[in-house]
Amino acid sequence: MAKNMKPCARIVIALILGLTATQAFAGQSVSSIAAAAAVHAEARAIEKGYSGVAVDLRALDSRIQLTACATPLQVTTVSERALGPVSMSVHCNRPSSWRVQVRGTVTAVAELPVLMVPVNRGDVIGSSDIELRDQRITRDLVGYLSDERDIVGKEARKNLASGSKLRTSDLISPQIIDRGQTVALVAESAGLVVNMQGKALANGAAGDRLMVKNLSSGRRIEGLVQRNGTVLIQ
Repeated sequence: MAKNMKPCARIVIALILGLTATQAFAGQSVSSIAAAAAVHAEARAIEKGYSGVAVDLRALDSRIQLTACATPLQVTTVSERALGPVSMSVHCNRPSSWRVQVRGTVTAVAELPVLMVPVNRGDVIGSSDIELRDQRITRDLVGYLSDERDIVGKEARKNLASGSKLRTSDLISPQIIDRGQTVALVAESAGLVVNMQGKALANGAAGDRLMVKNLSSGRRIEGLVQRNGTVLIQ
């Protein structure tokens, strides 16, 4: 009978059979897997305090065939980092168990002080040398300086190019006390402030612990160097 079937009839039957086969496999779409991974990665970065988050995923194989999940897709992060290269596992348990690895890159926007001009090693950075700019970042801000108060007045450890984001390791506090210099000592106790004169026994920068000699008593004591060049005895 099939031999006597007209060509148009065979085409219609083929189309019906193809449609039936497609309907028989209502699988999980690749786009839904990618969307679940992207939402998870974005939420994780926002939870860490980042804003302007963007997620760029590697394309999944469009030929992949997976049973449609009867429950919301579950996503776990393989890598601990929230920004930069990330790897996630999207998985389903019912009606069948499957797991797909998804990889991509997560970035965010942060307002960071950057240099407006080149700075040479040993130069002291002023407020006019930096400005706040939105920067797209691909890693956690470990070591980067975000507060200009931690930058202005500091000395460059090395030559720094214009546009550079600044790290703690790029700067040092300039030396403000020389060994042998007479310095003002300030002692605070029970609400009383006592001012004395002392002699620095080493060089010191703001924030340093410095040994000094009290010129009145001759005792050696340790104090904290203040930005104004005084030494606070605690």
